[in-house]
Order: sequence, then structure tokens, then C-alpha cells
Amino acid sequence: MVIPPWNFPLAILVGMTSASIVCGNTVVLKPSSDSPAIAEMFVELMEEVKLPAGVLNFVTGGGGSIGDVLVQNPLTRFLSFTGSMEVGLRINELAAKKQPSQIWIKRVIAEMGGKDSIIVDKELYDFNDAVKGVIQSAFGFQGQKCSACSRVIVDAAIYDKFCDALAGQGKSLKVEEAKYNPNLGPVINESSKIKILEYIKKGVEDGGKIICGGNEVDKNGHFIEPTIIKDVKPEDTISQEEIFGPVLAVLKSENFDESLKIANGTMYGLTGAIYTKNKKKLEKGANEFFVGNLYINRKCTGALVGVHPFGGFNMSGTDSKAGGRDYLGLFMQAKVTSKKVI
Repeated sequence: MVIPPWNFPLAILVGMTSASIVCGNTVVLKPSSDSPAIAEMFVELMEEVKLPAGVLNFVTGGGGSIGDVLVQNPLTRFLSFTGSMEVGLRINELAAKKQPSQIWIKRVIAEMGGKDSIIVDKELYDFNDAVKGVIQSAFGFQGQKCSACSRVIVDAAIYDKFCDALAGQGKSLKVEEAKYNPNLGPVINESSKIKILEYIKKGVEDGGKIICGGNEVDKNGHFIEPTIIKDVKPEDTISQEEIFGPVLAVLKSENFDESLKIANGTMYGLTGAIYTKNKKKLEKGANEFFVGNLYINRKCTGALVGVHPFGGFNMSGTDSKAGGRDYLGLFMQAKVTSKKVI
């Protein structure tokens, strides 16, 4: 069974589904209820290229009403999921319980989001490049990416200057309908908009200071200004929970070691980035920044599908590294045959 997300409704869907099929499996494909149309077009394309009937089976519906039933079905042998931690853990829990007539342990391959940090050291090759990388990582796709930068941890020596630069860049971003070719479009739906606005409110209540955005945009849709909140503490809600929207928390650190401690101080471990020209710090970060995908002197998003293996640690998933050389093996079961030589 393949359960892809809505935010990359074709690319991730195709990778998960094709990996299953080329390894000899039949697939039940249940897309997100927010993005079923493009999944249907993919299924129609597979029919057009004469994929045998019954290999790819398509069903739509809500996660609770349809997804849970399919996950618990005793004929379901493996589940490939990309989405939120909450849903991924529920799938894992349901899959772990043996059903009547079930004769195998269900395998779960899950990628479950993140709380991704960029560390900005005081020793930089290019200050403006670091600012640009943070802005792009935080607000590309309206922050609706599991790899999006939702926390930037900045050395105290450049903290105020960096906050000012972030605010300036953030305020220059345009939020419009797609026909105007904006920097940011709407978030996925009304419930997501409400949840994001609640996180912004909570960030301020916890002591953060909004230096950019913070408001709903009066458009015909679900638009939110790119929002930057500084003076966030490591234990604050917006520093710990995945928001999945255009909200960036800025944290101050006294040194690189403290930055690493803050970066590792969440339940997630998907992506991260380090901006510094200090080679010893880069080596330390490469060894101690506990994420599945680490980027050096570049933004923490932009893994190229099919080229760049991708997957995370901890509550970010099973570290399945989609696109890696071992990925297909997750959809197969090994068998050893031994023969006596006569």
C-alpha cells in the first residue's frame, strides 16, 4: 500500500509507487484527500502504457475512513507512507497489530516530517548568501515541505544584523494568487491556515518577537504572510513542533557547540544545514549534527528527486533514503536457496 503526501503530489507518489511495482508487488495507491486528481492522472497514464490490470489499484478517501481499513487489512503486506509524524505513527501502530488470518509482519516505510534547523556561524564565507539560503529554505512552497527550515540558529556576534537582514528579505516577498507569479501562494486549506496562525500567536505568547509578517492576507484563499519570529527559546512550542507553513523561528546561540545542542534538541532529525568557513566546525557538525540529510554552506532544501537520497532519523521516519541504492530492497524479501552438489 502506498500513501503519498499532498505537497509533492506527483514526484513522491511516482517514486513510492514505481519502486513497489518494479520489485514485483501489486499496489493499492491511496493519495492524500487534498490531492487526488493528479494521482488519478498518473493511474490513467499507467493504464495507457498497458500496465497489467490489477497491478496498480487506485482508491480515494480520508485517512480515518479509508486509510485505517486498508492498513489493517490482513492482505496488506507493506506500507509506504510520506506525511506527518502523527499519521505515520498511527500507521505504524495499526500495522504492528496482527489481524485474524494475517501470516506476515507488515513492513512500514515512513517519512514523517521534521523540525529542520540551519546553523549560522559568525565565521561566514558570504553573509548575504547565508541570509538568502535561510529565506529560500523557510518560505519556498510556503514552508510546506518536510525539509523546510523552520529554525535558524544564529551566533550572538551577528544575531542582530542577521535578524535585520532576514526581516528585510522577508518583507520583500510577495504573497499572491498563482497567476501573478508570486514568491508565496496559499497554504493547502483552511484548517492548515488556522493551525499556522495559532502557532504564530503561541510564538508571541512564549516571548518571541515578530519582525516580519505574522498576519493572514486578505485574499480569495488561504494566504499567510511570510513570518519571522526572533528571540525564540529552544524549548518554545514553535521551536519544537512542526508547523508546515511560512513561519521561521530565530534562535540565538553563544557559540557553535551550543548551536549544535539546540539543533539536535528536538524529536526530529530530517534535514539541516551549516553556514561557516571554519573547517573544524564543519567537521564537528558533520559528525554531530544528527540528521538524515545535512547540507554545508547551502540551504537545507532542494534534494533532487531520483538523484539525492533522502530520509531522516528519529521521529522523521525510518531513514528509508528514497532515491538511494538500498531503497528498492525495502520492497523485497530475501530468499536463500542452497543446493547439494551431486
